[in-house]
Amino acid sequence: MKHTVRPAPLPLVETWPWARALFSDRNWIAGTLWLVVRVLLGWQWLVSGVEKFQDYGPWKSGVAVQGFAKGARGNMTGAHPGVVEGTFGWNKAWLSFVADDGYKWIGPVIPFMEVIVGVLLILGLFTGIAALVGLLLNVSFLFAGNAGVNPFFALTAGALIAAWRVAGYFGLDYWVLPLVGVPWSGRVEGRHTTIAEV
Repeated sequence: MKHTVRPAPLPLVETWPWARALFSDRNWIAGTLWLVVRVLLGWQWLVSGVEKFQDYGPWKSGVAVQGFAKGARGNMTGAHPGVVEGTFGWNKAWLSFVADDGYKWIGPVIPFMEVIVGVLLILGLFTGIAALVGLLLNVSFLFAGNAGVNPFFALTAGALIAAWRVAGYFGLDYWVLPLVGVPWSGRVEGRHTTIAEV
């Protein structure tokens, strides 16, 4: 078996140096910026989840989610509805499912998800995945007509997803990501990729 080493391929689309430094290159300056962003966002998720656990009854039974979904479904009427039905009524169908049946299992899970997202962001562990889960929660709240802080949280989560390579530089991702890798990457040694040839 013969091993050859070839240079890693150049990016398909060249980007600005500042964007590379901010979102791709693992350096302490970008790492410090994303540390502040992810800890602040993670703290908000953690506090939100802990508050739900302090009065867990409505979440455990799902009543809190059921009432939220019914209210959102009721705001779909009129010339300028507060909640959109979605193309072909998908949002209305989803909210109807949540209000009629889904609340039983969605309600108990939400506080756990919020706490887990918060802890992972604060620790800087699987930062991109944690931010993605938080973004999905924000988007689902937005489609149910609850703006509040959700647009800001969604934008922040989107930025963390884009910066997943460096967002956990000052966190557990610094050690975990090189060990775990990503499914689409080969074995990387320095700036070269090792390819096995038979």
